[in-house]
Amino acid sequence: MRQGRLWTAGLLASLVMAGTGCKQGENGGSEAPGVRRTKAAASAEKPPPPGAPGAGKGTLLAAGRVTDLRVTPDGRFATYIANGQKPRMDGIPPQMVLGDLYVVPVTGGEPRKLGEGVTNVPGGQLTAPGSKHVLFLTGYSPTTQSGVLNVVALDDAKAEPTALGTAVSYMLPSPDGMKLAYVDGGKLKLGALPSGPFTDVAAEVSTAQFTPDGKTLLFKRRLSAAGGLAAVSVEKPDAAPLKISDQVGDYEVSPDGQRVAFQVRSESVPGLYDLYLAELPDLKAKRLAVASGVFGFSPDSKWLARTENGKPNVPGDLHLGPASGGAGRKLGVQVEKLAFSPDSQAVGFLEKYDSTANAGLMSVAALPDGATKQVGGRVPNFVWGADGRHVAFLSRILKPAYSVDLMLYTLGEEKAAKVQQGVFGYGFTPGNSQVVFRSNCIRNGRSCDFMALDLPKQAEAPKTWLQGIFSYKISEDGKRLLVTYTRMDSDTYDVAVYDVKTQARKTLDEGVQVPVSFGGENDSLAVYAITQGPKAGVYSVPATP
Repeated sequence: MRQGRLWTAGLLASLVMAGTGCKQGENGGSEAPGVRRTKAAASAEKPPPPGAPGAGKGTLLAAGRVTDLRVTPDGRFATYIANGQKPRMDGIPPQMVLGDLYVVPVTGGEPRKLGEGVTNVPGGQLTAPGSKHVLFLTGYSPTTQSGVLNVVALDDAKAEPTALGTAVSYMLPSPDGMKLAYVDGGKLKLGALPSGPFTDVAAEVSTAQFTPDGKTLLFKRRLSAAGGLAAVSVEKPDAAPLKISDQVGDYEVSPDGQRVAFQVRSESVPGLYDLYLAELPDLKAKRLAVASGVFGFSPDSKWLARTENGKPNVPGDLHLGPASGGAGRKLGVQVEKLAFSPDSQAVGFLEKYDSTANAGLMSVAALPDGATKQVGGRVPNFVWGADGRHVAFLSRILKPAYSVDLMLYTLGEEKAAKVQQGVFGYGFTPGNSQVVFRSNCIRNGRSCDFMALDLPKQAEAPKTWLQGIFSYKISEDGKRLLVTYTRMDSDTYDVAVYDVKTQARKTLDEGVQVPVSFGGENDSLAVYAITQGPKAGVYSVPATP
């Protein structure tokens, strides 16, 4: 995803659907928060049907039914919305709620109320990098998609939230969690967390983006202000912003923070964009490509890949050149998706892309001058392993029977190898010890075998670790899994932990909602919500077999 693509006026459309599991579907899927609520709402409602026998085996962190349960990045706290109610207006997603935002330590403690009228839509709340502060919008208005921006320290249980803006539609902390940019009534403000002072940077602003080093803040103006892209120094926010260009579409900052590539509406090819490049700090733009679609920098910031000479509904050809600009060599034709390997030693892409089928030829080129090698057909998506040696992808097989198969290509080999037929969701474990996936699914994909192929790839077949699972999450060290199982007697799940080395498995609780998250030090806890029965609430339990 481009760094310029952030939640804005269209965030309601991107509301994550409740109750879905992770790693589902052909695109690998994503985890989605279930809809849950807490204590105050439960007492005033008709009691729900009885929950699963034995539900609520962990430590009760907060009683009642909750929604939008999240664990902070450092694993120490859980936030959730209580008393969630759907706004009484037409045209909003049925999963959207407004309620009271609470936070509670995952090891136990008194829940702390942070604010009222907080939404579960993306951008309604977030935790700043470093997990020191929570930012959230109170009194959220679905009509204006804005609210009162508040910030509160997590470590101080007695700290009161500080209100920063009254009509905030966008907020973004800096990569180090020390600065904050937000849009209040269309005005972009920049200052230090938690309480400023904040400087008015510009008006008519929609979104903003810090460079990875946190030294520069890029921002896009609304269409009413020509959709311009500009920049301001984070250390000198009082200085006049430096305008880069108008009519800007997508943009991306290089990982080293030295360059920005951006699209400008093309004058020669209506409906498409030309690609420009500018270097910091002067940000003087130069055009690199006409009618460019996808583009991206390599992780080491040495290379810039982009498509050129596209046509309406026909992707352009992929060229690779130095990140500083200049001519590049052609790698593929009609390319729609691309991704560099994490070590910047190769680039993968889908060429001869068919937008009707949403698939193309899986192609790989080694850097800096390796030839393009086509290794798969009818591919909708792919993912690199963390070490950059392997790329996994799905391939739609049409004959003798339709199937979506998982393929694995190792750099330097002549062709890809089939890992498994009929796969729903896939990925790599941390450290690239295995490629993992769900297969042999029944009940509309709600009950699958969880399988793994050891890497480096061996001759033996993949191993089945677990059977009948719905979703899974891997601990950061790759040694344990949290998995859920769909229950037959209700729309809830059982959660279990699995030890990769010992193959020991233990059921942790029953009748929970997805997602289930790791929390605590070194992912020592499982954090989850129960939303049915008298034991509804937020729980944590040791995540050990």
